[in-house]
Amino acid sequence: MEVVVIGAGIVGVSAALTLAERGVDVVVLDRGSVGGEASGLNAGVISGGGWGDRPDIDVALKMGSRDRYLELSQQRGRDIGLDLTGTLSLIRTEEEWAWAAAAVAADRRAGRRLELLTSRELVGLEPAVDPELLGAVLDPLGARAEPVAATRAFGEEAVSAGAVIETGCVVSDLRSLAGGGWEVTVGPSNTVTGADAVIIAAGPWCAELGAMVGVDVPIVAVRGQMWASEPQPPVLRHAIGAVESSLAWSGDHPTSADRRPPNLTHRLDRRLTRHLYGRQRHNGEIIFGGDRVMTTDRTVDHEGVAVNHGHVVELLPRIRPVTPARTWAGLMPFSLDGRPIVGPVPGLDGLFVAGGLASSGFGRGPMAGRLISDFVMGRQPEFDTTTVVPGERVAPLP
Repeated sequence: MEVVVIGAGIVGVSAALTLAERGVDVVVLDRGSVGGEASGLNAGVISGGGWGDRPDIDVALKMGSRDRYLELSQQRGRDIGLDLTGTLSLIRTEEEWAWAAAAVAADRRAGRRLELLTSRELVGLEPAVDPELLGAVLDPLGARAEPVAATRAFGEEAVSAGAVIETGCVVSDLRSLAGGGWEVTVGPSNTVTGADAVIIAAGPWCAELGAMVGVDVPIVAVRGQMWASEPQPPVLRHAIGAVESSLAWSGDHPTSADRRPPNLTHRLDRRLTRHLYGRQRHNGEIIFGGDRVMTTDRTVDHEGVAVNHGHVVELLPRIRPVTPARTWAGLMPFSLDGRPIVGPVPGLDGLFVAGGLASSGFGRGPMAGRLISDFVMGRQPEFDTTTVVPGERVAPLP
């Protein structure tokens, strides 16, 4: 069996590794470099929470990915900067506390391991926080890793298993063959690669590739941006988030007519909420980000960086003297209904999509790569995939 994977981000290289180790001939194509887009530009936060009693597909993507990072680091010996100290989502208001308490209680009933911390417990765990905060949600199984190192490590393992990764090549055409199989044309040389199956794992460019074969893949580009300080003495023990945006998004349910995904910080030019996530890297840099704007423009919005930095200072007063030394932005793949799209494309035998992981592609991508490999090889997934398979969501273009 021969498979072409389009996209060398975390999903694509994880899929390539899984397939290659199962004896499949795999070629990965990317117009840039391995981990050169969102997979290498994020904060490297990995969700945990625990498997619970009856894990759904979202839990499986998160915990399965965490397990793959552990295996990459501990069994394969790859230095990916893995840190297992957990994640804190900080609580500032009574309304946030009530929402967080209900969410944690629901997770605990499902057998998962999130904890609700009081202010005193929080300060004991993370002295850098404002002691006036009401508390935090602790994910003790939360982790972090270096995004570029981790994505490249998956790619190198895939190559060691027999996969081929070709970078700097743009897919200019994709077509199914009358007798079965696929042709993938790479420009400008118009090199043609044949395959029994094709996996589209191209982040926000999944829709562009779907259009080549007449299907609407409902994934749009959303700009995320981050800032980093100069290296600092150790000040943060955990990865840090805030409950503020989760509460705001709990009531955000856009309709199909809106043609926008949920969980954005802006609607056009109007800010809807602040979002926050970040950590201190092993090299001492403090990195944070948060804004999510539906656009293909990668230009950093410095006003948004200022808002994010102010949010950090508000929750972590010890960060006040620390200022951004560099900034960057990248494009994330958000599906219009907020659910990942992982599985076979209806009506096009041998074509598969793995995308729409939004801002948590790094945290859910390794397991998404394994899951799409199961679909390609005709294996029955271990979890109910009803909510993530393309189904009617990926339909013919009008």
